[in-house]
Amino acid sequence: MTAHLTPELWDFILRWLPARPARVLDVGCGDGTLTRRLVGEGYDATGLDPEAPREEGYLRDTLEEFRSQATFDAAVAVRSLHHLHDPVRALDNLQGLLRPGGRLIAFEFAVEHVDDAARQWLRGRGLPPPVGESSVDEVISLSELRVDLDRRFRLLASEPATYLAREADREDLVREEEAATRSGVLRPAGMRLAYERSSGA
Repeated sequence: MTAHLTPELWDFILRWLPARPARVLDVGCGDGTLTRRLVGEGYDATGLDPEAPREEGYLRDTLEEFRSQATFDAAVAVRSLHHLHDPVRALDNLQGLLRPGGRLIAFEFAVEHVDDAARQWLRGRGLPPPVGESSVDEVISLSELRVDLDRRFRLLASEPATYLAREADREDLVREEEAATRSGVLRPAGMRLAYERSSGA
């Protein structure tokens, strides 16, 4: 996650989060990097992940199974929603975990945009594909994910972003990926998204 937690993504997250000290759920927090950063910014953040750190402020659970007596003001999900095992159950649960008007801010991977042109671009720079061929079917496409999200939340903002270079930990190739995306050689493989839970949901 750290490579993708760019100044642009961080600015996007802060732009759409409610005012501090909002209660924030970091979905798929991994090693807790983003959770700690949110706490440092004055948010009441909780990290959720099956492999979350065994520390205060983190919960080892899945989004499908997690239950909370209190609701959250917002949730952030960086590169985690496309890995959901049961997206309907998980997103229904997330909808219930957010208060009416609560925000969901996500950075997601468009696996369907890793097409022949993208694979050729990657090969030409000695980069591996972000997902192995045997695992592609296990990844939820961004288009499918957005249909499920749109059923539960109101879209506030969407911004295409680079993904391929940083996923390979090649920051030196990000500008080249940006140029290829602008010219139409590549389709954007990343997307920044902000949603709101409607008061009637």
